[in-house]
Amino acid sequence: MHGGVKIYRGSPAAARAYVEADRSRADDYYLAEGTGLASRLVATQDGVVQLAPMDGPAYERWVAGRTVETDRPKGRLRTDDRAVRFVEVTVNGPKTWSLAAAVDPEVAAAYDAAQDRAARQVVGWLAVHATTRIGPRGRQVQVPVEQIEAAVVRHYTSRAGDPHRHLHLQVNARVWAQGRWRGLHTVGVRDSLEAINGIGHAAVMCDPGFRAALAAHGYTVDPESGEITELAGYVGAFSARAKQIETQVDSYEAVWRGEHSGEEPGPRLRRAWDRRAWAQARPDKVVPTTGEDLTARWCEELGELGFRPPNQPVDPETLTVVRGDPAAVRVGTLDRESMVETAMTRLGSRHSAWNAADVRGEVERLVASAGVVAEAGVRGELAEDLTARVLRASRPLLDRADVPEHIRSHTSAPVLAVERELIARITTRAAANRLTVVEGAAGSGKTIRLAAARAHVEARGGRMLVVTPTRKAAQVATHEIGAPARSVAWLLHRYGYRWDTDGNWTRVAPSPTAPRLDHRTVLVVDEAGMLDQDTARGLFELADTTGADLDLVGDRHQLPAVGRGGVLDLAARYAPHRCVELDGVRRFTDPDYAGLSLRMRQGQNIDWVFDHLNDRGEIVVHASEVERDHALAVRACLGELVVADTRDQVGRINALAHQIRHDTGQVTGEAADQVTTGTGEQIGVGDRIATRRNDSEVDVANRETWTVTATTTTSAGGGLVVVGEAGRRTLPPDYVAKHVELAYATTAYGAQGTTVASARVLVGDHTGAASAYVGMTRGRDHNTAHLVAPSLEEARRQWIEVFGRDRADLGPTHAAQRATDDIERYGPNAPHDPRRRRLLSPAEIEQRRVEHIRQSPTEPAYSPPSRTRSPGIGF
Repeated sequence: MHGGVKIYRGSPAAARAYVEADRSRADDYYLAEGTGLASRLVATQDGVVQLAPMDGPAYERWVAGRTVETDRPKGRLRTDDRAVRFVEVTVNGPKTWSLAAAVDPEVAAAYDAAQDRAARQVVGWLAVHATTRIGPRGRQVQVPVEQIEAAVVRHYTSRAGDPHRHLHLQVNARVWAQGRWRGLHTVGVRDSLEAINGIGHAAVMCDPGFRAALAAHGYTVDPESGEITELAGYVGAFSARAKQIETQVDSYEAVWRGEHSGEEPGPRLRRAWDRRAWAQARPDKVVPTTGEDLTARWCEELGELGFRPPNQPVDPETLTVVRGDPAAVRVGTLDRESMVETAMTRLGSRHSAWNAADVRGEVERLVASAGVVAEAGVRGELAEDLTARVLRASRPLLDRADVPEHIRSHTSAPVLAVERELIARITTRAAANRLTVVEGAAGSGKTIRLAAARAHVEARGGRMLVVTPTRKAAQVATHEIGAPARSVAWLLHRYGYRWDTDGNWTRVAPSPTAPRLDHRTVLVVDEAGMLDQDTARGLFELADTTGADLDLVGDRHQLPAVGRGGVLDLAARYAPHRCVELDGVRRFTDPDYAGLSLRMRQGQNIDWVFDHLNDRGEIVVHASEVERDHALAVRACLGELVVADTRDQVGRINALAHQIRHDTGQVTGEAADQVTTGTGEQIGVGDRIATRRNDSEVDVANRETWTVTATTTTSAGGGLVVVGEAGRRTLPPDYVAKHVELAYATTAYGAQGTTVASARVLVGDHTGAASAYVGMTRGRDHNTAHLVAPSLEEARRQWIEVFGRDRADLGPTHAAQRATDDIERYGPNAPHDPRRRRLLSPAEIEQRRVEHIRQSPTEPAYSPPSRTRSPGIGF
């Protein structure tokens, strides 16, 4: 299970349309009359109760914050368009799980049941850990919720109409606490995402019923990825066929919306688009009209791809384990201390600080990858115990007892030690004038000036070595300074530094091919703002032991490190007299835009900036996401840089751009002649692609872009012949399947360091200040923001919100300050009150609810009294 949290604001009718439109119309084949639109769960700290399913009108009442049975409001409700209605996450799994369910009805039933149990476990966890806020504005405190409600919407297919069994889990924003209905603290739910995803994944992965069904039909599961081994090789090709239909339907809808402004397409029109897209993608096949037809079509397609169901059960001993025999469950054989160490290392390699939910998510993934198959209670106790152990092994960032559980206020001794060592080395170097920090805005010419600096160093008998956090940035630096640049990882590896996937660092003897470093060397780190603390520690240690000078060049307002960053911030703070600020911005052809970019960089007068960009024609507001994505795909086809927030958004724009270029003859080859990647993207001659992993043998870098000049087909799959700035390369089938993707759009991390004529930036719910600034400063001539909003004023509000989002991880010291600020912003935990009454059991809640409705059908349903919250997971 993976994905983010969606905060839904809007009308109940729109929410109903949202859950219905999110699925493919193929899902209609599965939804029988009387099953309802959504099931309904009520949860307290004592358990979860499932109530009768909701039809469309009942679901709308639920979304509106009214009791489903009586239509009475749950307390005082907001009626404006910004009112939070629910918080949504998705319970899903690897694609191969849905494929196996499509092939065999017993696997399908077991998978559905496991997902239902996973949803109950997630909701149950939230009922124990979610909070609401009480008290006057400015003096609010957080208290535990005592009852929450959730809707569960089941979908069987993806938007493209291929097998994708998943649940939309929606937690209502109205919760019961301290004797009345209140508003859910949505920030706390957002900050609990790691636990939600971890529990959802492990609940299905470790489910005895699901694993027994898989084993009985001969399927084996990869413990790390969760993929079913026998089906993993068919995912890409199968998904490619579905993506064709999805892309075509999105194109039809974008065109229709452009011709029917302010209207919404109805079910009949959507079904017509489906039939049209199906006929275009599969002209020799009959469009399915029932669930049985659709399932048969899926099985036929898998057969055409060469899949044959194994239908051979695994050996009896493994089946005994899978069926949950208490004597065979391996929970008792696990090395818990080793798992705690691994969890601590993984957390510390990615985060400066964490909360209990982050820990729970990490240990759930460890439990799933360890091969545990056990009932929910057994697995839950194991996860709680491991969570408690990790929290005890962690170090508190704050010395106070009122820290809410969702605040990231835990760290580790190694994380603190690395930052202390960095500060000491920075201070010592600054005192000896062996450290220089060069900072400047985007477009100030930081990298180009390195060429002049190199000439100066060489003129006095020294040498300059330029390194960057990524290999792609090193290629950019090489081009601009006229001398070879390398990645930091390459340099450290040559000097014997090693690190594994968990984040453990070791050191061996340096390589004979390591470049020479001594007191005459100036070691320059370009794009130093993206340097993580562990890598920086190794780099500083290397410079200190060899005597090299160290220069850090970057911009703290651009994208930070992936993981624990803040190195440039530490250098600026502890070596202020060694900092050089570059004045002016030289990239943009229009001097007025340079001034706007500096305001974006500083987060100043953002509303004023929006108005000026709009006057310049550099704000585009779309009525829907499909129109926005189609417009951006068209711009990408014209060669403009398109920057999006998420991998999903990038994928949709890439697919649309590929289809447009194929339809216009710019990409050649029919589907059968194109190469299919492991994610289902089809690539033909003329496509623009990106390599997504450094590979010295193939001689390509992560995020390097290429144009396909030929495709090759071997028994191992499809390969590509590509041309880029680095020359011609031949990408083997295995690399193409795993590490190649279309590159008409990119994320902000892929765009940083790039300079182009024109850039288009998708601005949405996931956009932060740094990514918006990076995207809006890539184009010399034009930089245009694209937003989805019902009005210009709403788009303006979204723009302002974007530049208020800054969740960069800048080290444990910064994390401690952020934790303090978050407590100030959202309120501390309320003091413990021993006078609260006992919370009713789920059975008592349901009994009183039914009795209350029967006795007084015009009154709201019974809600339980309050009680104190449990101390936390594992204690």
